[in-house]
This record gives sequence, structure tokens and C-alpha cells, in this order.
Amino acid sequence: MAKRHIPAAHGSHPNVTPLIDVVMVLIVFFMLVAKIGVNTGADEKIIIPKTVMGIDIKDLGNTLVLNVRQGQIDQPYITALVKGTPTELKVFDPTTKRNQLVETLKYFRNGDKVAGIAANPDFKVIIRGDESMEYRFLEPVLLACAEAQVKEWAFNTGKVEVEVP
Repeated sequence: MAKRHIPAAHGSHPNVTPLIDVVMVLIVFFMLVAKIGVNTGADEKIIIPKTVMGIDIKDLGNTLVLNVRQGQIDQPYITALVKGTPTELKVFDPTTKRNQLVETLKYFRNGDKVAGIAANPDFKVIIRGDESMEYRFLEPVLLACAEAQVKEWAFNTGKVEVEVP
């Protein structure tokens, strides 16, 4: 039986078509895997207070961002990104007689056995309060965090630009 030989190349340069195909597949893979434009639910309309002592939060995993504004009477107006949807969370809903904020925080903290969601002891809350908001609107949010046994919470603040003389 005669041996077959590899045919001679027709050009003096290498064929780069397979290389381009591999590079395109890698580009598509990284585009699908990357988190581009992750929405945390932070409301850009809130003017947050400025501080010099603030600490940057690097890990936003297991975190719920609560946007708190002055509401009607003594009720704060609270919004958050819950299951990918901006949602208003009421401290006390007179129609259902429930505290939606506490229920939502307990859902993220304790999980849901029916839906198969495990408890999350590392659950954190970031509170974004308007700088002109009175404390009476912030107090129910802090009490809800305590009732839901949220162990770690922080306030979102902006950096003060300090001028050096």
C-alpha cells in the first residue's frame, strides 16, 4: 500500500483562518460571561450625603440596595430592585396590614424553603437616603433591618473633595 504524504503548501504564508475563528469564539464567550452594566437598583435621583470617613464597599454580592426618601406623613418611600424589578416596599401597608419591607428582608436573609432558596447569613443592606431626609423616615428602615436579623448594613455616601492649600 502506498503512503500518503501531506500536500505542499500553495503559498509562502501560513493560513490564519482557523486562528481568526478561535479568536472570534473567545470574544463571544467573554461577552456572554462578562457582567456588563450590572444594575444594583440604586436610584440616581437621590442626592446622597457627603462624608470624609466613608469606606468603599467592594463586594456587592448578597446585597440589597434600599432607596429611602421622605414619604407621606411619617411613612418613608422605599424602593429596591427585587428579583430584577424596581419595587416599592411599604413599611406598613394599610390594605394588607403587612410590612412589605420586613417580609422582603426576611426573604433575602432567611430564604424560602418552598421555592428552594437557602438561607443567606451573609446578606447585607445598603441604605441610600436623601441628604435632606429627616431621621424619622430612616428609623423604620433601621428597625425593619433589625427585625429581619440583617447583620450587616451600611449607608451609601459620596466622597468629599478635600482641597489641599
